[in-house]
Amino acid sequence: MIESGAQGDVGVAPRGERWVFGALIAIGVALRIAHLRQPMRHDEAYTFLHYASAPLSTALSDYTYPNNHLFHTLLVWLTTRVLGGSPEAIRLPAFVSGVLLLPAAYLLARRFVDRGAALIALGLAAAWPALVLYSTNARGYSIIALAFVALLLLGERALAPGSRRPWPWIGLVIAIGAYTAPVMLYPAGSALVWITVESRRVHGRSAMWRTVRWASVTAVVAGIVVLLAYLPAIAHSGLDAVVANKYVTPLTPGGLVAALPEFAGDLAVSLGLGIPLPALAALALAAAAGIVAPGPDRARRISLAASVLGWCVLLLFVTRRPPPSRVWLFLVPLGCVYIGNGLAIGARWVARRAALTGPDRSALLAVALAAGMCVWTLVTRPVFRSPETGTLVDAPDIARYLLATLGPGDRVVAASPCDVPLDYYLRRLGGRSLAGIDSAAGPGRVFVVVNPRHLQTLASVQAAARNVSWSGLQQEGEPVMFAPASVHTFRLAPAR
Repeated sequence: MIESGAQGDVGVAPRGERWVFGALIAIGVALRIAHLRQPMRHDEAYTFLHYASAPLSTALSDYTYPNNHLFHTLLVWLTTRVLGGSPEAIRLPAFVSGVLLLPAAYLLARRFVDRGAALIALGLAAAWPALVLYSTNARGYSIIALAFVALLLLGERALAPGSRRPWPWIGLVIAIGAYTAPVMLYPAGSALVWITVESRRVHGRSAMWRTVRWASVTAVVAGIVVLLAYLPAIAHSGLDAVVANKYVTPLTPGGLVAALPEFAGDLAVSLGLGIPLPALAALALAAAAGIVAPGPDRARRISLAASVLGWCVLLLFVTRRPPPSRVWLFLVPLGCVYIGNGLAIGARWVARRAALTGPDRSALLAVALAAGMCVWTLVTRPVFRSPETGTLVDAPDIARYLLATLGPGDRVVAASPCDVPLDYYLRRLGGRSLAGIDSAAGPGRVFVVVNPRHLQTLASVQAAARNVSWSGLQQEGEPVMFAPASVHTFRLAPAR
């Protein structure tokens, strides 16, 4: 199979390792392709309908809602102009970023641990459900995760004595990530803190101050570039729209502390999507072992983990704004590296205890993990079932039903987050929009879409549609079921 390489060895891989590497990449790509045609979600459909379908000047200036990840929107604008408005075309930038994240995670593990651990890290990243979700969800989070790994790889090169060449690239990566979404402050700050801490540990205090100067200049230049890039959005929507997410309310210090247990639970559910809790706990223990395990790079592994954790906790308490758990997706590839190291060490310990001889069995473990997680993800369908960023999983079928049933004067009522996916499929499958249907509404029927997956009831959807006079309507027949969603039909009550 493969031989265990020296820690941090990034030389040419043996043929066996290259074959395993290729197989793991193929598993990761195939799993992502299998999810590319999942029904469109609210946030990505909104990105396409309201930003990427608009003129570029509008797409890059309308920051009314913080879900406009501007650099990602630019990429979607380009791909959909060339390939059309299919889900695959809309998701192509996120998909490419998610695929590139796989070899990036492998290379990061090669630099920080060894070949066997790198293959296990790659196998985990290939089939990790949360990474699959955001590789097939047209949002900017896979770009930010890729940017974080790139920053760590560049930072490792910047630590070489007298090395200046990586710093412009570090600035470019920070700018791209921040132009995608301001939450790049979490991974960018984590990387810069680690580079500074590591330079002090390896080269001493004078080297640390040189690193601080380079990091400061890089951050300032990247900040100026990002500010210039955001100027159209600031001019159109105001500075507060960019720097203060109106959907994330600052808490009091006491309120923040009280919210931390729920926040931690949300993180486990979101980042550990689809992974059973006992398995997730075992992987967390493997990650802890991978951080503190003895070895030539033990101090570097600890300094990286401490720097990332310290910066993220500090920023969380300074802003007092616990962001949505998906913001922390960038931590998953690094977690895969640490888990890979812990599992590789465990596999070698078992081999020694069992007196097994031969090549390192980390490659076999990597393939087994990737294949097992892949099958589990396909069978249990956590990516399809995840409510992240708003879903209406029956939207294509509901749109077909409505397009075949709607008559003159009819209208459709759907509440957020179901309205935008439904609007996307009505436009794509029939060239009609919810706004167009509503504007032509008359004394016809009213079709009400209810999605219990987002805690909707018929009464709650009706209450949200205040422009409809429900008192003059009566329900007609039984609702049409799409499991879990349903469509209820109302028409004018007969005169008495």
